[in-house]
Amino acid sequence: MPFIFSASTNREPAVYPPAFYYSDDRIQLQTFLQQHYFGLLLSNNGSLSYTPLPFLFAWHSTADKAYCHLARNNPQLSQLDGASVTIVIQGPHAFIAASCYQLQPAVSTWNYALAELKGTARLLDAEQTLALVRKQEAHSAPDMAQAADYQQKLVNAIVGVEINLSSVTGRFKLSQNKTPAEQQAVVAYLQQTEQPATVWQMMLSQR
Repeated sequence: MPFIFSASTNREPAVYPPAFYYSDDRIQLQTFLQQHYFGLLLSNNGSLSYTPLPFLFAWHSTADKAYCHLARNNPQLSQLDGASVTIVIQGPHAFIAASCYQLQPAVSTWNYALAELKGTARLLDAEQTLALVRKQEAHSAPDMAQAADYQQKLVNAIVGVEINLSSVTGRFKLSQNKTPAEQQAVVAYLQQTEQPATVWQMMLSQR
């Protein structure tokens, strides 16, 4: 787990997360979100609400947008129209053993990748919601998405949401603060474990 400590109360507080984990690179983030698009839609109207959802993203030079749909009886819907919301997309993650590091004693940690998107939500009407579902199901269930009775059931059961994005950032904790030798040791460790391969693949792509 991440280890945080303060060596002296006289020091300025450390920046968290460290700047080398932060990313606002559009190409990197868009590539990440093509592969990882299931996450949490969070809103706060006096109390925090969240719904786990798949998202569809539309990237434009003037207005980036995210789309999703919620069950019509989801109480979070009452908070969304015109509200500021946050989307958190969790990507791959993996435990990193302290034995990977040359400088000892060391502590174990966790490498991970995530994207955080902020924006303003707008509820879609029935026609817009159906258009969204057709896009989302075009590859997985194209025949059902076009069936009239299926469409009517959808309109009765779900509401589409458009989020006009004002901020798209990422946090990629991939051992950037370690030496090349230690990074290679982390990659070798991950390749030998049963953890998801995507973490060490992302580490190699950062070089």
